Amino acid sequence: MFVALCAAVGGAFGSFFNVVVWRLPRGESVVHPGSRCPGCGRAIPFYRNIPVVSWLLQRGKCAWCARPIPLFYVLVEAFCALIGAFCGWSWTAGLWTDPVKAAGWAIFAMLSVPIALIDWEHFEIPDSLVVVSGIGAVLAAIGLSPIDSRAEALLDTLQDGLLAAGFLYAIHFTGRVALGALGVLARAVLVRGIRWEWRRGWRRDLLLVGLRWARFDTEMEALGLGDVSLGLAAGACLGFPAILAGLAPAAGLGALGYLFRKSHPLHQARAQELGIDPQAIPFGPFLCAGFLLAAWVLRDGLPGLVP
Repeated sequence: MFVALCAAVGGAFGSFFNVVVWRLPRGESVVHPGSRCPGCGRAIPFYRNIPVVSWLLQRGKCAWCARPIPLFYVLVEAFCALIGAFCGWSWTAGLWTDPVKAAGWAIFAMLSVPIALIDWEHFEIPDSLVVVSGIGAVLAAIGLSPIDSRAEALLDTLQDGLLAAGFLYAIHFTGRVALGALGVLARAVLVRGIRWEWRRGWRRDLLLVGLRWARFDTEMEALGLGDVSLGLAAGACLGFPAILAGLAPAAGLGALGYLFRKSHPLHQARAQELGIDPQAIPFGPFLCAGFLLAAWVLRDGLPGLVP
């Protein structure tokens, strides 16, 4: 029963997140007006806005104008329902021993959905969602800790968030310096000219790498400042060790994302609008996944590692 309730709550959040993902990047209110059909503009009453169920009963169409409702919306609702069910099951199964960590993982897992979707589409991480994540972590630390250790839990939460943000900012800064240095070096070498025989075989591959490095300058970023702010929320919710351990799986998932983008580049007009390379990918979605995976593995700590 508890797991079903958690799934229903997750599905409700998913329905709301669909509104957030559409409106927040456009500067619109996520509260008013209520959900409406994009075809006929008619307001959707609560009894026709039940996550997943309404879409199935209405066969994926608006009840009034019969305009198809994109499958994307119901997938977001279903995914959030699965997250809710997983959180409820893992708690009832005794897989978490610390309620603060369990709540932090659930909060960040839920809010990672709109953060990842917005970052993938618009290459930005909304500060408002980061703030909500951080506030949720603080409230969990205060509300779920024993009375005599609430102050310590709050300080630990704030410390983990600041450490994570500082660590990711260090990567952001040193990455810009390193990429800029690579660009200067590549331009200094390539300016001397390229012989024709270098444009064949493995030398051609090496040349392509050099040409890509030559594009790097001090404005290139290994991690954006949005990723740094994401680290602040992730550290508060999941703990600093999860941020350290989560970078490796995030990098691996990011490599897979790059391979996908390489075969499915952004439309040229969209890339120009965003001012990015058509093959560029945002790192935020993969950071979220890597942090959550690491936090799950380290939920009870490891020998020799500070929990």
